[in-house]
Amino acid sequence: MSSGAILACEIVAGENPLPTLCCAWERGERVLLVSKNMSALARQQLFTSARVQTVAPTSAGDHAGQKINLDAYPSTASVLIETSGSSAAPRLVEIGLDALVASARIGAHAIAFGPGDVWHASLPATHIGGLMIHVRALVLGGAIRYAGAAQCWADLHGVTHVSLVATQLARLLQDTNQPPSSLKAIMLGGGPSSQSLRDSALRIGLPLFATYGMTETASQIATGPIAMGDAATLAGAPLPGIQILIDSSNNEILVHGPTMARATLVNGNLVPLPVPLRTRDVGFIDEQGALHISGRLDAMFISGGRNIHPETIERALMQFSEVCSACVVGIANEKWGMRPVAFVQLAPLPRKTQPRISLVKQLRETLEPFLVPDLIFEMPVEEISRMKPSRAALAQRLAQGERFQALA
Repeated sequence: MSSGAILACEIVAGENPLPTLCCAWERGERVLLVSKNMSALARQQLFTSARVQTVAPTSAGDHAGQKINLDAYPSTASVLIETSGSSAAPRLVEIGLDALVASARIGAHAIAFGPGDVWHASLPATHIGGLMIHVRALVLGGAIRYAGAAQCWADLHGVTHVSLVATQLARLLQDTNQPPSSLKAIMLGGGPSSQSLRDSALRIGLPLFATYGMTETASQIATGPIAMGDAATLAGAPLPGIQILIDSSNNEILVHGPTMARATLVNGNLVPLPVPLRTRDVGFIDEQGALHISGRLDAMFISGGRNIHPETIERALMQFSEVCSACVVGIANEKWGMRPVAFVQLAPLPRKTQPRISLVKQLRETLEPFLVPDLIFEMPVEEISRMKPSRAALAQRLAQGERFQALA
């Protein structure tokens, strides 16, 4: 399948991309979303890979809150978005406008959003999570507040909806002020989060929802409210119309439904995605029909004949109050084949406190011996600045022999 003409659209943080996108979609164009801050070299490589012919001029007007009529848009209307590349090199995925609209409508069954609501838009619209905030406003009504990532509760004053990863939620929970009463839904996703973090949020009355999704499914696959004591693996119930299967051979999650992307871009050509889609995520469906995420096949490694899912160790680390975020990778080991190494971001020590207790010692009380990391390092500053640490980047840096600050 040929990709045809592709139009690049520059996305500027804090600006509404909908007027430009809607104008392009009305012409039935495929739109590649590109960050305005992307380097010239990276931009050129991306444009060459996608065979971009032109860059879209910024369109005036405001489509926010305008209900979209799919019948008025050609079926070719779509976006091309880079995947996050957390476990491998990023890929370009084409998602039809019909799938984006379906995702917004289906997602509203789990988390209502509409006129009178305000979604805090700190996620970049060049990624599916950020783009879907805009599509929800377009399809369902509701407003968008453009701002950076919330650092304290005051940043969310008047906001009804916000999407967070575990690190962002942990930072907000350090604020001793009261959360805004306007909050209706906090979508918690983007990777593992600990049960203790979730329970801490619930104790102060936060409306917490677990969510699981990916670029290839136009964001959400499963979403649902979190209750006190729910397992840290809980991702929520499958959304209406989303079919989820579990491969009995390796517990891989397979999905299909109306929100599926059309294709990936390979050598300038669009290659249709297989149906059902193999997510490379491992999980199970519980007796109540809710989906649980155990880890990723791409991240799993074998140590002494035992399968290790890094997410299991990360969740255990994030149970400790002094750990803000964690990322575990496997490194080569002559005796065991592979062994886990952990990177952690530590919370600041309060004044007049006791010295930190060894994380390794604490993990030995909660994990099987083969799961306890051989080494624990401080998280590099570059990874702390990300929304979530990159397992692939940290593994590469270790393999290249880079030294890191070890923790006891």
